[in-house]
Amino acid sequence: MYKFLMIFSILVFCTVCAQETSVCERQEKCKDCIGQPGCVWCAKPNDNPNSHCKLESQVNVATWCPKNKLTNPTRVFNKELDEDLNSGKYSDAVQIKPQRVKLRTRRGEETKIQFQYAKAANYPIDLYYIMDLSASMRVHKNKLAKLGGQLQKVMRAITNNFRLGFGSFVDKPLMPFTSTAPRRITAPCPDCARTYSFKNHLPLTDDYRQFSMQVKSANVSGNMDAPEGGFDAIMQAIVCKNEIGWRDNARHIIVYSTDAEYHVAGDGKLAGVVEPNDATCHLQSGEYVKGGELDYPSVSHLNQIAKENNINVIFAVVDKGDYVYNIYRTLQENFENSGVGKLDGSSSNVVDLVLDNYNKIVDAVRISDNARSSVEIKYNSSCKYPTENGCSNLQLDEVVNFTATIKPLECFERSWNFHKILIKPEGINEVLIVEMEVVCSCDCEKPSSQDYVTNSSKCSSSGHEVCGICDCREGYFGSTCECNVKTASTTDNTDCKKDPDLPEICSALGSCKCGKCVCDERPGDQLIYGKFCECDNFSCIRGNGQPCSGPDHGKCACGKCECLAGWKGEACSCRDTIATCVDPRGKGEICSGNGQCKCGECQCNIDEKKYSGRYCEECATCPGRWCETHQSCVECQAYSTGLDKAECLSNCKDFNTTLVETIDTRTNDEGVKVCTVIDSVGCTITFKYSYVDRQMVSVEALKLKVDCPIPTDPLVVILSVIGSILLGGLILLAIWKVVTHIHDGREYARFLTEAG
Repeated sequence: MYKFLMIFSILVFCTVCAQETSVCERQEKCKDCIGQPGCVWCAKPNDNPNSHCKLESQVNVATWCPKNKLTNPTRVFNKELDEDLNSGKYSDAVQIKPQRVKLRTRRGEETKIQFQYAKAANYPIDLYYIMDLSASMRVHKNKLAKLGGQLQKVMRAITNNFRLGFGSFVDKPLMPFTSTAPRRITAPCPDCARTYSFKNHLPLTDDYRQFSMQVKSANVSGNMDAPEGGFDAIMQAIVCKNEIGWRDNARHIIVYSTDAEYHVAGDGKLAGVVEPNDATCHLQSGEYVKGGELDYPSVSHLNQIAKENNINVIFAVVDKGDYVYNIYRTLQENFENSGVGKLDGSSSNVVDLVLDNYNKIVDAVRISDNARSSVEIKYNSSCKYPTENGCSNLQLDEVVNFTATIKPLECFERSWNFHKILIKPEGINEVLIVEMEVVCSCDCEKPSSQDYVTNSSKCSSSGHEVCGICDCREGYFGSTCECNVKTASTTDNTDCKKDPDLPEICSALGSCKCGKCVCDERPGDQLIYGKFCECDNFSCIRGNGQPCSGPDHGKCACGKCECLAGWKGEACSCRDTIATCVDPRGKGEICSGNGQCKCGECQCNIDEKKYSGRYCEECATCPGRWCETHQSCVECQAYSTGLDKAECLSNCKDFNTTLVETIDTRTNDEGVKVCTVIDSVGCTITFKYSYVDRQMVSVEALKLKVDCPIPTDPLVVILSVIGSILLGGLILLAIWKVVTHIHDGREYARFLTEAG
């Protein structure tokens, strides 16, 4: 068995080597040769003058090719800027190391770049508070004015370089969003200012007293419909960098406070506004002046602009029930680097809300880049809690080691082979700049090279000798350009056979002219190519009805798919990402920590816990799924139904159930679970329980049952029974009467017969 495995392994290895060797040997030009990983080019080989491209690992380069005739670009990597990480306590914070590198590499060659990230303890913070100043927010505005000093104090505990700004919004001053009646334009409601889209009351400053004064002096306004125009405000606050005062080297936070939903792109059409939002600053004297001309931005547009400008958004939603809060929670899930929280009835918890969401944002890091699809970059890290391209639950000054594996997938025209890739932690302005050159041409192809001879006699004066081979002028071909396309003919087809022992010429996909294969033409973009017409760009494995699943997934090269960045598999149909395996409502863990991400989908662990679900978040036997197990105890303790009193006291000793008026069913706390079940009398009951280390801590049950069956009225039952008895008696009496009448008739008839 052992010998068999050894022989099998050797055969597989030899097959792979043979395939790689074949890829190199069919390359006919130097630039094509070095575009294949591991291939090297020799302008004047010592052994076979017609074999210029070989696999480096399968040839003795020193004996095969003179050193000055060899083209084998080597990887060059240098660190250009490499400052140490700095927490920012005594000088400017540095959170990523190194800051700039240079890389020279070949197509298909992987380079691992090591870099580090550490969350600085004293990183500058710019916090801009945008408030909905419609009339319903009056009490919240007054509370915020009083809490400015406390907010400053709390944030100063995080960093001594903190600045605060204030802006407000209402809605577009157009019907049907606001009233345009003459008396309503200047005073839409009692003691209200005129309606406006957005005002920048206070640019970022370190004077919290100015913040409190501006909030206090800002007057509320009014509008007509329920949604507000807050998206206009967020867009202007992001793009008006100078007017707001955003600093380059600071974390940018926008706190968006409201009690209503929002208008989105397309809503402006209701007022005749059809021009899309242009993401450009339009502030004059601190007020947005294009609200009546430009539509609201869309969610995706706003998210993209926020990401480009390193903006983190915290949605602070006034608690008026779950409807509005759930809208912003859904928005937060589709808005990168954001948070959401509930403000209480007077916004007295605004400081805690801001601090809590700020910590959630900065305690995680996600690495992104601006690389084109022709460059594949994959990230790995050393952190304890890995997420997609990042980490969560980071501590101050905790150093995380990242590895970026960079592989260029394509060669383009010369200017496109220079890449400036920005690798950065999302939400901050610090970057690792990778200046990468992809070597896609050979020095011997330059006219100044000694291996470039114009109108060479070796090429029958019908072409140039380039890198040891003839580059024939149009209309000529052959190894020495000796053939004319119009007059060429040949009787010797040996050079057109991939295998001399086989009769097949040009892979049966072309014709042999002057010892060279001329491949058949195909319709459209389909192409047959190669030294022996052995390659094509259409016979690869298909996905989505197209070779290699289409040009946005990969390309077909000589019968094999070469996938673009983000895709993998034989048909490039498999997502090369873990993003689709991370629950957006979870902790950022891959497959909830209960499975593996394969081809962009979770494959859950199969053990005694039996995980399931899209993100392996479901578990029938885990403590988080004990609804049915605890239903009977909750029911008897809270509603005195189900188990009798003795059984309840005997079997339900682990916890006590408390009746409450309301239960928040949308909890994201892993230690809290909400159950909705049918009780023993047919009613729907809801209860919530929390547990720590598989031990029940508390149980709350909703006081009101729902969907209960209608109880039966006893009087109705009694009367129904009596009525049924009477009805049955009457029916029996009628039957008896009919039977006796028939019987008497028969007897009387017989009497008459006997008497006669």
